[in-house]
Amino acid sequence: MASCGFDTLLYGLREAVCAADESLGARRQALRRDDEKHALHAWVPVSPAADAELEPVVIPLRMFRDNRRPHISVMSIEFEGRFLLRRERGVSKPRLVIEIGKPRFRWFSRGGMHHVRISYRSADAWQPCVEVDGKVVDLPPPAMAGNGS
Repeated sequence: MASCGFDTLLYGLREAVCAADESLGARRQALRRDDEKHALHAWVPVSPAADAELEPVVIPLRMFRDNRRPHISVMSIEFEGRFLLRRERGVSKPRLVIEIGKPRFRWFSRGGMHHVRISYRSADAWQPCVEVDGKVVDLPPPAMAGNGS
């Protein structure tokens, strides 16, 4: 069973989806570069005559590509997990921890497993939307920002 702080999980997932979206944009920019290597080279007759001179024509490949910018609009992850409050040394408040996966010894488990769905939308500035057992959970602003600890 994997165990981590819930705020750390939210922060890590948000960073991953933002990095994937940036990577996709960088790849798209690399494909749209204008250079001779990424161009179609052709020789076209100057006139319709059979013995007409040929003129070189270079057409950039970006002319053949879709001008829209692909991006990641939604990332969603679903899993079964158990929420626990754990006290850490030197910290007065307990930390919300989520255990993901099936427990090793089921009969020792205290609480039931919950179906958790975390989704991020680019339209919402990559702020997480957390659903536990089909119900949306309102997160306080510090949990949404994520501190990575």
